[in-house]
Amino acid sequence: MIDIPLSERLGSLRPPGLPAVPSMEHLSRSIRRVMDRYDPPVTQPEHDAERLLAEMRRRIASDDWRKVPMSFVTRAAGLAFSTPFRTRADLAPVRQFLLAEVAASTRTGFLGPMVRVYLESFTAGADHSRALGVALARARDRIGPRWQAVLAALPDLFDPDTAPASIAARMDGMDDPWHGLRAIGLRHPHAPGLMDAAHLAFLARIAPRLDRRDQIDRLLGWLRPDGQTLRTVGAGAAISALLRPWVQRPPPSDIVTLLIDRLTQIYGHPRVGRHAAWNEVNPGLEAMFLRWLTGEDIRLLFRILTEVERGHMWAEREAFWLTLHEQGRIGEAWIAFNDAGYRAALAKLPEDARQGARRFGRQVGDPDKSLLIMRISDRIVIEGTYNFKVHAFDANQPKAPKLHQPRYDVAEIRRIPSALWKQVHLGDWQSQVMRRL
Repeated sequence: MIDIPLSERLGSLRPPGLPAVPSMEHLSRSIRRVMDRYDPPVTQPEHDAERLLAEMRRRIASDDWRKVPMSFVTRAAGLAFSTPFRTRADLAPVRQFLLAEVAASTRTGFLGPMVRVYLESFTAGADHSRALGVALARARDRIGPRWQAVLAALPDLFDPDTAPASIAARMDGMDDPWHGLRAIGLRHPHAPGLMDAAHLAFLARIAPRLDRRDQIDRLLGWLRPDGQTLRTVGAGAAISALLRPWVQRPPPSDIVTLLIDRLTQIYGHPRVGRHAAWNEVNPGLEAMFLRWLTGEDIRLLFRILTEVERGHMWAEREAFWLTLHEQGRIGEAWIAFNDAGYRAALAKLPEDARQGARRFGRQVGDPDKSLLIMRISDRIVIEGTYNFKVHAFDANQPKAPKLHQPRYDVAEIRRIPSALWKQVHLGDWQSQVMRRL
């Protein structure tokens, strides 16, 4: 064995390489999850607001602050500047006292909550927002470090004339506005007040670009961030902004599917468990969305039938009903799947939209039958699979089947005595149906 000197051994060693820079994405996601879970919005409803405000007035009049916690003062501030109370003349001394305290105080435990009061009570052009903004702007150097980070990102936060537009501009530069705002210190991006105004300003900024998939995705993510509650205030304006680009030109099929899937996931079907947001949408835009839904539902029915009813040809029925839809003859449509079809259709919805889904119903009376229920003029027309005849009913008759029901029984439908007509699928059945419609 050759004895190699230690100096030669050491000289032949390779210098150690620097370790790879670890990815911070996993750590960032973990931090985000923890903050999302343990930093919920402050919600402390006051059960006796009048009593609390009366006590605050008494304390101010007597200048007696013994054993008064700071939380009492900040709760009173939240009420005094809130919608029911901020214009009441008898509470003017409370508001004046709080504004004077903002001007003089060095306690971050008071100034920080007053920033939150300003944000959540914000109303564009309102006197109370202007007064709070002026007072806080003068006290900005005394506000605690948490809000200093926000002020560094949004220097005009306390200017009620420009703050909504400034926040909207920052949002417009973010791929994910909800988490982006949290990253700069606005921990509750869907909070009321200033963020409601910023939401509307954001919609105005991005409206001209909402014919692009990336912008649509970004707005949908803002309306319902993953694992978070949805935005309700200004939701109707957001839905309208998403639909308005397609009034003069038809959207691509992938955009139609995206908007139908996500809007019904977030705000529900306009005709089933109607969310209040749809009440704020222009009726013409809602009607356009319902037409999209009708076409999508007809295609969904026959796509599912092709999957679960192999060996049966549905092409001629699909072509016929889609033609009527394209002619504007079908006002609304609703599907009731058999068990196999229901499971297959449910699997096609986004995973987090499957629980409690109301995009379609179930047909429970015959395991082989799925139904397409349509409103055509003043008729309820029902198409069914296999040997189910096309049935037509007067929509105004009490016993006529209704759209958007969770459950249908094909045997019950067949027994309804008031059917106007029934058409079997033989020969030129399409002409017979058209003649009768």
